[in-house]
Amino acid sequence: MKTCVLLLLFSFLTAVYGQHITVLDSSSQEPIPFVHVYDGNKGVIASATGAFYWQSNTTDSISLSCMGYATKTIGVDQLKDSLFLMPKALALAPIVVSNRTLAAKEIMVRVLENTPNNMDFGLSSSEVFVEYKNSYETQKMDIEIKKSTIPELDQTFVDEILQEMPKNEESTNYTQSKWLRDSGGLELHKLEVIQAASLKDSLVEATYASLDETVEGILKKRVKKDSYFKVKSGPLISIKVDNDNAKEVDSIAKDSLKATPKDYANRQLGMLKRKVNTLLFREKNWALPFLEKPDKYTLTNEGIVYDQRVPTYKLRLTSKKRKDYSGYLLVDVVDFGVHKISYHHNKHALRIKLFGLFYEERLDNRTYIFVKNQLDKYTLYQIKEEEKFTFGLKRPIKIIEKNKVVKGRNRQNVLAMDVNMRMKEVYKANIFFNSFTPISKKEFDALKVVHTVIPTDYYSLEAVRELMPGLPIE
Repeated sequence: MKTCVLLLLFSFLTAVYGQHITVLDSSSQEPIPFVHVYDGNKGVIASATGAFYWQSNTTDSISLSCMGYATKTIGVDQLKDSLFLMPKALALAPIVVSNRTLAAKEIMVRVLENTPNNMDFGLSSSEVFVEYKNSYETQKMDIEIKKSTIPELDQTFVDEILQEMPKNEESTNYTQSKWLRDSGGLELHKLEVIQAASLKDSLVEATYASLDETVEGILKKRVKKDSYFKVKSGPLISIKVDNDNAKEVDSIAKDSLKATPKDYANRQLGMLKRKVNTLLFREKNWALPFLEKPDKYTLTNEGIVYDQRVPTYKLRLTSKKRKDYSGYLLVDVVDFGVHKISYHHNKHALRIKLFGLFYEERLDNRTYIFVKNQLDKYTLYQIKEEEKFTFGLKRPIKIIEKNKVVKGRNRQNVLAMDVNMRMKEVYKANIFFNSFTPISKKEFDALKVVHTVIPTDYYSLEAVRELMPGLPIE
């Protein structure tokens, strides 16, 4: 009796708490990317390494399907860490084996004609994982003190501070959300954040905390409580900055800047709507410039390549304008559905160089990956992008402490310096739509979103994975 109870308990725990599973090719033993797992209600998509996290106690079996493989149904009591799919013979469409090669423009015409039927523009519920990674590199940082009325803030002290400051930093944020969305428009969207984490470097944080404490100690000693600052840079730039030494006011101000769970969820939703709906689709059609107006781009058919074991046309695209985009599309040879879109800026998106200030931003890469869901429609699985921002400053800067309360002269202290700095920021985003479930308008309206989550700080990726066991980041 005791053994039976333990077995039942183990089966229940396995079903409820889920497990990590990898899908492999039965012939080559290699992982199969983007396998679709479906239990009759919920769909989950495996990662590029064939891994997925399954958590369900409402079904007896699941089906595994992937283009180029025979569909397989397996009972949940038979789930193991590794599952295998059998490759099936690829039946190439007549258009592939014909002597005539389709021109790139012909392929693009068929892509646009078939988009309404190929893409799933219906209402759906998706589990979304977002990884944001920002890395900062200080390429140059020279500060020459010209004048300082604060003895501690001399050239030696500034050189020591610059020596201690980290030259390279990295911060990463992870968010797991449930997103109810209309893939073709901007009206019907709800997002509930399930988990959120900030991955931080404890050494960098400790270094900055130490530097802050040192500088704050000097300012407390030398700067008057009711002072304000004038920051000047040459004859054109002058900014007034209040001194918030009062602890009561400072703490209230900091609390007011903290994002509420609702604020955080709204920012996530706004970001996702922009990257998916605004940039990618508009009213059930493509919004990308080279798909919306392909005539403005030079298109080249580079032949047939295999993606997910399926033959696809590789279309190379190049803008006729240097500041627009270049990249490629992978298009299914049978139904002309889009498997992948990858593109980048030919040059910079924005560049400013004026009065010793320099700023440049550029999209190095943005990639969309699509897979077929249980409705045999293409749905978005992953967005990857990388942007670079460069900022430079070469100007004189003067910080003047003024105080109207203290008797005597208004000016208290002066710090004048020449600044020559250059910094680069690399921003990377990795967004996974890890599950797909079609829903009705009634189900959409019934969901009452609850906002309770803001990011928690962690100092190891293992801790983040424990928080989000389904995280598909490799």
